[in-house]
Amino acid sequence: MIDDAIAALVYHATVQRGRQGGPGGDQQEAGPGWYLVWVEEPHRHYQLTAPPPRAGSLAAELDRNALAALAEAGEVIDAKLAGGGTEASGGANGR
Repeated sequence: MIDDAIAALVYHATVQRGRQGGPGGDQQEAGPGWYLVWVEEPHRHYQLTAPPPRAGSLAAELDRNALAALAEAGEVIDAKLAGGGTEASGGANGR
């Protein structure tokens, strides 16, 4: 939290590689999808369950995917505000 406010970024990415479980953790691949990263934890990216856009998607489908990701991110933010940590009911996987 920054001055009693939550700051997070939601973005779409293709396949990512990172370490799960901190610097000494196992290398892991995360597939294409939507991710949330807290400003105060820039080293931890959480994969949302919202569907990634398909190649060649029309603008309307891209908009639906983006809105689904933002809605899920809102749930994660609400859970964090309520003291439930990063996980939402749908679950966000840390990478």
